[in-house]
Amino acid sequence: MDLSFSRRRSKIQIKKNYKAIIAAMIGNALEYYDVMLYGFFATMLAPLFFPTDNKAISIITSLGTFAAGFLMRPLGGIVFGYLGDKFGRRQALVLAIFLVTLPTLTIGLLPTYADIGIAASIILVICRLLQGLCVGGEYSGASIFVIEYTKKGKEAFAGSILCAAGFFGGVLGTFLGFLCTLPFMPPWGWRIPFLIGAFIGLIGYYMRSQVSESPDFIRHKREEIAKVPLLIVFQNKKINLLCTIGIGATSLIPFYLASVYMGYLLSSQLQIPTFQIMLINVGLNISLIFLLPMMGIIADKVGKEKLMILSSLLSIIVAYPFFSSLENNLSLMNIIFIQAVLGIITAGFGAPSMALLSSFFPVHERYSGIGFGYALGGALLGGTTPLILASLSNWLDSSIVPAYYLMFSGLLGIVCVLGGRKENHNSSFLHTWMEDIPRGLKSA
Repeated sequence: MDLSFSRRRSKIQIKKNYKAIIAAMIGNALEYYDVMLYGFFATMLAPLFFPTDNKAISIITSLGTFAAGFLMRPLGGIVFGYLGDKFGRRQALVLAIFLVTLPTLTIGLLPTYADIGIAASIILVICRLLQGLCVGGEYSGASIFVIEYTKKGKEAFAGSILCAAGFFGGVLGTFLGFLCTLPFMPPWGWRIPFLIGAFIGLIGYYMRSQVSESPDFIRHKREEIAKVPLLIVFQNKKINLLCTIGIGATSLIPFYLASVYMGYLLSSQLQIPTFQIMLINVGLNISLIFLLPMMGIIADKVGKEKLMILSSLLSIIVAYPFFSSLENNLSLMNIIFIQAVLGIITAGFGAPSMALLSSFFPVHERYSGIGFGYALGGALLGGTTPLILASLSNWLDSSIVPAYYLMFSGLLGIVCVLGGRKENHNSSFLHTWMEDIPRGLKSA
């Protein structure tokens, strides 16, 4: 009788866990669906919402609106980190998906500049800023939520699933964006994917509002919570916060190097059509949807830190040979091969990163520390990778600059993984590893 009750209880708990994970995945997919969708339509929306006599200025303004979303991410990490640590992960994530669904719906229904004048431009900018704010708190918060729900020893896989869901959302956004620009679609066809996104958001909002709070947060609910948890992180966890910023940057640098910068080379150097570049990048994103969970499983087997360090070492080793080869053989196949390897590096470092970062902070400082640190690293060094590389390559008149930046990324990743101190036993991976050497020698 007791055994039957225990099994029934276990099944109910597993069902709850799956429900929480799916709810988190839908929201994370939607966030990146919106990002990719606006990026896809940026040049098309330029004359509709930012009309000028100069087409270039119109497009730059539209792309600037896209970039502004990235600048809002650290602020989103602060806002949603505060809410998640003070009132619960569930509350923060329900608000995040509501606030990202609202601007998605608004963009889908928004009258153009020709209809309501400058108000259309202002509303579109506000929508993008709000979406950027939500993305800053969404990925880290959803990852923390899922990891806190997950059985011990499976955290890297859980975090990798969330990351893969984001890439799935990006692929879906790109596919629907392309579908709605085909010749048989009406001129207003670009609105359809935004309206579909709003519908997905409503489903995600309903699902998130139905799940329970994360077990870790409930377990530590009675503990004293600081008025502003991020201030406590600044006071007591400076090293871990700096390491989180570095890991946030290292997680994104190889990906943006592989997708955006390589796309720039394909376009400017090889004159590859934009449509073909888009297909190549979609292929990269699809490969990451499968690579990330695989790397998450490996990380849970061999250790999160070990896989992240190996991935960083790989980026240092291959950086110079790869970009030297591009000087001698700038071909489509060579670039695709380099993209594939950079995809493996991205998955190897990124899959276990959130699981590792979750061990850097106590429960009531975790969302604030990771949300702000990861978003800041991504905004400062990750999302700016294409701009930094294009500017430095032009200034130094050298095509080898990306190799040094990738090596810098690998070195930064190793330093931050080794330097981060785990909350559960207050020691770094390097310190633990150094302690293990004498133990191993003694047992031998």
